[in-house]
Amino acid sequence: MKFKTILFAAAAAASMVSCAKVAENTEITGKVEPDGISEVNVTVGQIDTLVPVVDGKFSLTVPADLTVLGTVLAANYGVNFIADGTPLNVVIVEVSAVTSKYPKISVHERFNAFNEYEKKAGEEFMAKRQEIYSDTSKTDAEKDGVFEDYYEEFMVSYQKHNADVLSENTDNFIALLALQNMRSETGDEELKSFIDKLTPAIGSHKYVESMKKALEARIATAEGRKFTDFTVNTVYAQTRSIPPQPLYKEVNFSDYVGNGKYVLVDFWSPWCGPCKREIPNIKAVYEKYKGDKFDVLSIAVWEREPVDVTISTAAALGVDWNQINNAGSVPTEIYGIEGIPHIMLIGPDGTILRRGLYGNALEEAVAEYVK
Repeated sequence: MKFKTILFAAAAAASMVSCAKVAENTEITGKVEPDGISEVNVTVGQIDTLVPVVDGKFSLTVPADLTVLGTVLAANYGVNFIADGTPLNVVIVEVSAVTSKYPKISVHERFNAFNEYEKKAGEEFMAKRQEIYSDTSKTDAEKDGVFEDYYEEFMVSYQKHNADVLSENTDNFIALLALQNMRSETGDEELKSFIDKLTPAIGSHKYVESMKKALEARIATAEGRKFTDFTVNTVYAQTRSIPPQPLYKEVNFSDYVGNGKYVLVDFWSPWCGPCKREIPNIKAVYEKYKGDKFDVLSIAVWEREPVDVTISTAAALGVDWNQINNAGSVPTEIYGIEGIPHIMLIGPDGTILRRGLYGNALEEAVAEYVK
């Protein structure tokens, strides 16, 4: 089964109505109830300042800016805000560690609504998952099936909520939180349609620019298009010196694909748990179909340790097919890959036939083409 994850918005979040800027400045007032806090740190945009707390209170005026997420920090407590020009009131209340390791923080109403939804959705999702996998009357396969059905149902509602939030907040930072939640579960064309709704100010945010770059790369290398070549220096051996020194050779992607065979291409890294769990599936397909019509290529990307770790990890996992290591982010930027493992099937003429293959879908895709 494909491992399912959901990234709920990490920051205190959004409103269900548009946050058009109502004034040029935002007046922030606050109350700090825990003893011993003499100042708070306020950051928003280019502002990063310490504000004194006098008799448990503080105040500050900052320029209104819908495109950034501001933060108020006091000792170990903190809260986010969007400076939209309306007055903001922050109350920091100390809460017993028995109930929470974090303080209960009350702030502008627009943040609380979305934040509460995120909290509730996350709790309900995890509780349901626990309920499903605690059912001793079902086999593991049956549990997986029930969870798959629940996951799909949950995501319909969750994605619609975030799409509505984004559509109603195209001019402010809230849209970025919604995009963050939608990013991994939304098709590229639909994701592009949401990004196109953003105003220039929020659409030019570095997070959106990064997303657009990856999106454009995926569209340019989508199923049905020819592969895009790249060149990297892979390590093919180590010298016998102490310490051993890597021996490099320049290789092209085109050395392995588009040469008359179907090729299953696996982008992975030795630190990536899901990548390593996918290797047995790849190996089974390789053993069954390898020959004149089919081959496999593993490309190690985003390596965090010396390349000898990649080489030894691949060997331990039984990777005995073609490999490229030391690829860094070169191929992932070209193909718009934002998470690994990412597995694709390329045809004999270099046409990308499938992207995003996992688990049983690997053999299903290969079997469709390799007769």
